Amino acid sequence: MELKINVNEEKKYKGFNETFKLCAFSLAFAFLYPNRTTALKRCITITLIVTFCGGQLFWFITYTFKCLYTLDIYNFARNMTLAVVLVLFFIKTYYVIYATSKFAPLLDKISEDLLVANDLEEEYQKLYDEHIKIAKVGEISWLLIPTIMSALFPIYAGCLMSIESIQTDDYERRMVHDMELLFVEDIQSETPFFQCMFAYNCVQCVVLVPNYCGFDGSFCIATTHLRLKLKLMVLKMDNAFKHSKSRQELRTRMYEAIKDHQDALDFYVQLQNVYGPWLFAVFLLTSFMISFNLYQIYLLQRIDPKYTSFGVVGVLHIYLPCHYASNLTAISEEIPDDLYLVKWESWADPVATKLLIFMIARAQKQLIVTGMGLVVFNMELFKSILQTSYSFFTLITA
Repeated sequence: MELKINVNEEKKYKGFNETFKLCAFSLAFAFLYPNRTTALKRCITITLIVTFCGGQLFWFITYTFKCLYTLDIYNFARNMTLAVVLVLFFIKTYYVIYATSKFAPLLDKISEDLLVANDLEEEYQKLYDEHIKIAKVGEISWLLIPTIMSALFPIYAGCLMSIESIQTDDYERRMVHDMELLFVEDIQSETPFFQCMFAYNCVQCVVLVPNYCGFDGSFCIATTHLRLKLKLMVLKMDNAFKHSKSRQELRTRMYEAIKDHQDALDFYVQLQNVYGPWLFAVFLLTSFMISFNLYQIYLLQRIDPKYTSFGVVGVLHIYLPCHYASNLTAISEEIPDDLYLVKWESWADPVATKLLIFMIARAQKQLIVTGMGLVVFNMELFKSILQTSYSFFTLITA
């Protein structure tokens, strides 16, 4: 037993859970970690949590319809901004639980590849180090963005009330999200109902945050890992032509690189199957959120710190998937040229040449990340969403 512990401590690379602890913890905390044996329990637990928040959902929905009925466009736009977050929460939560059988193998494959890296040469490990750092940038980004945004709502309301309470005894009581609560309008600002509602809303903020930190962060990790697998394959092929001492060794090393290439293509299919539906939902809803935020600024004729920040987060929510997906596509486009530039001309081996031609031909297909095959995620999509959001903004303000 002691020997096992010593061996584990000496490992430079560990599994997904230990390498990306923040993402793994967020997935577990949000009941989204793909444990096949607990899928039903996680679904029931999430449903109970949603039921606990049912009162706030009821008030939110009734107030939104009231704003629409009374043509209170500003508050309707303000509510619709938050509605996008709630809809994404429900879609993502139940989808990830449903897709446990696809999500779990993807994380297992990342863990398997990370552990294999312990037996690789330093040259290959440098690639691992570089891409792990890139993946952790995405992981930390998806930890900070939802946390800061969610905390901003209660902190902003609390700070304003604290400042006003110092200046006057008759200060305005602000909820985490200000709205009229059906059937309790007369007491919603009274003690102790107001304090209970404020704490109740803070609980909902805590519920939302890990949902966005975990699954969204795992997308950045998965796309970066696929980039790593492609780069490793090219490096193995290059080393095969550089360092092989015989034709047999060359072919053996090439077969290993071909196997790695196929493994990378299989991982790409896994990634697309897991994240495709979520990406499509993000595409549909994020542009609406950005547009409604712009409309709020137009109606107020000033910058509201809370909802302007929310709009910035909406932009980041579509930017990060587009950025990481675009980088993956760019790497896949470089692979044919990288394979052609290996020292194949130094070996007069027709078998090796045919194998290389075969690999170059297979690498011609770009690895494009799509939302259910309908929307291509890249930086062009990001620009298009911003343009569409602005066009929608100009339309509703005309």
